[in-house]
Amino acid sequence: MYTPALPEQEIPYSTERIADVARVLSAYGDAIAIRMYGEPAGWVYGGAHRHLEAFARWASVPVINMECDRFHPCQALADVMTLREQLGGLTGRRLCISWAYSGSGHKPVAVPQSLLLAAVKSGMDVTLAHPPAFALDPEIMLAATRFANQTGAHVRVTHDLLDGVTDAHAVYAKSWCSLAHLPTRHGDVVDERAMLAAFEPHRDWCIDAQVLRHAAPGAGYLHCLPADRGQEVTDEVIDGPQSWVFQQAANRLHAQNAVMAHLLNPGCLA
Repeated sequence: MYTPALPEQEIPYSTERIADVARVLSAYGDAIAIRMYGEPAGWVYGGAHRHLEAFARWASVPVINMECDRFHPCQALADVMTLREQLGGLTGRRLCISWAYSGSGHKPVAVPQSLLLAAVKSGMDVTLAHPPAFALDPEIMLAATRFANQTGAHVRVTHDLLDGVTDAHAVYAKSWCSLAHLPTRHGDVVDERAMLAAFEPHRDWCIDAQVLRHAAPGAGYLHCLPADRGQEVTDEVIDGPQSWVFQQAANRLHAQNAVMAHLLNPGCLA
């Protein structure tokens, strides 16, 4: 099978232009779902998202982003659904989105970026906590600020885990890579040494019971799964009464069913 490729990345007899693939697949089904990040996009930040945009341009059926290197909208829908079920109205509720340590430096920023945008659109006050090397895309931060201005929400950034967690109604802590150490050109490689050096000083960025005690009474812990147990979060937290993780995972089914129902039957959710 040939690899779908953007025009500038075509290799004779190895790739097929996305414009062609999208139109053929459109004839085979009612929608196209794509999950792509990391190695298939050469680790160049935004490369996978450009592939999805090309598919969307050329396809004649809906294209669903199942996660790219910039966004994970299906996860964000399940996240907000879970937050609403647990907290009720979200306006003024405090959410901490925190980086967490992992032994892998290859996780994309898609989950925190989509969650940030969805949360402020829902009126939540968001504290983004991460070590300095793990800043999110400046364009996403600017968009989050614009949305917050529209909904009356607040966004702040801290480089202290406990500061981020303190008084939060929900703590969503997971690992993501440092954008600064990804390649900028297709064909280059990840700066593994620099990525590891960014991660290793922050092994203490883990959500355990002691950290979670700083959150508001009744606060919950969220994670998109799979979680690196013992690194991002302890068993005591993810398996404990404050874990909303498995309700959150179940809500992926309902959120994605709603997406497909809306796209394939536009009037059914009106």
